[in-house]
Amino acid sequence: MHNTRAHKNLTLALDESGASAVIVAIVLTVICGFVGLAFDVGHMVMVKAELQRTADAGALAGAAGLAPYNNPGPNETPNWVQGQLRAQALVNNAYNKANYQQFSIPVDAVKPGYWCLTPPTDYVQSPPSPPLPTVCPINSAYLPLPAITMTLSRDVTLYLAPIFGISNPKTMSATATAILPKCYSTTNIPPIALDPDTVFDIGPDATIFIDLSDQDIQPFSNKGKASWFNLDGTNDVPTVRINRPLTTMDDRLWMVPGTDATLLRTFVHVGDTIIMPVVENVEKCTYQKIVDWVAFKVEQADANSMKGKFLPLYFDPNVIPTAGTPTLPSGVMGTPKLVSP
Repeated sequence: MHNTRAHKNLTLALDESGASAVIVAIVLTVICGFVGLAFDVGHMVMVKAELQRTADAGALAGAAGLAPYNNPGPNETPNWVQGQLRAQALVNNAYNKANYQQFSIPVDAVKPGYWCLTPPTDYVQSPPSPPLPTVCPINSAYLPLPAITMTLSRDVTLYLAPIFGISNPKTMSATATAILPKCYSTTNIPPIALDPDTVFDIGPDATIFIDLSDQDIQPFSNKGKASWFNLDGTNDVPTVRINRPLTTMDDRLWMVPGTDATLLRTFVHVGDTIIMPVVENVEKCTYQKIVDWVAFKVEQADANSMKGKFLPLYFDPNVIPTAGTPTLPSGVMGTPKLVSP
């Protein structure tokens, strides 16, 4: 009798065929939960990347649109409106989407202002909150540069993440700020200086001829001057090879009285756009300060002369962001650059 009861109890204890199904169901539920959570998280990461990519592109396009400046010269100001419109147009382009939806932002969603490259320790720059100031900081040591800030956001619907306490929908956002430096300091410069009348009294479409054998410029509609230069006041070939940055109003250029014009082939090639310093006077055997910069598109070139046009606007990748004071209506800017706190 005792053995029969024990046998029945043992049989009942070993009969767990239904338990495996329960365990499998629990494991599958957990796995599906993690897969669903991974899907939600992956979706959020994808949307965040799409937002950041578009915000970056919009900020860069807007920064490029800040030039040419309004009222070029000593009282110039960035073209804020054009910058905002350029950023808006790029973001709202049909090819730019986030979470499979096209953007439709108003122009006032694009925020202009000044970004300081070297701010004081207590200066807060974390747009969009607070926004960048639209009035240029007085202290030039802060290196304030015109900038465009672009902030974009999207609501992302989650499916299984709310089970783990994550709110639904989840708002994803991205912010980008891009600056536009003006050319006060640059590198990779041919040793050819121009006077202001040559550059700024000629229409933007006028073709000019620069003959360095005579060290003269012969515009079709005007008469100006050009000169070889170096930095140390000597007159030999090696000294006209400039291997360091030059800065407006800081560097003094020596107007060389004569240099082998065949050097032109070393510095200038057809199709190049070259950046040349503008000085107050190209009188030979004098030191002159750089007052501005000009971009020149080379259309023809030989051993000692070149022909081409001045460009009203050019983005020079060699520009080094530097403090400066505008004097002449220069159209040489640096390339737009993304910045972050």
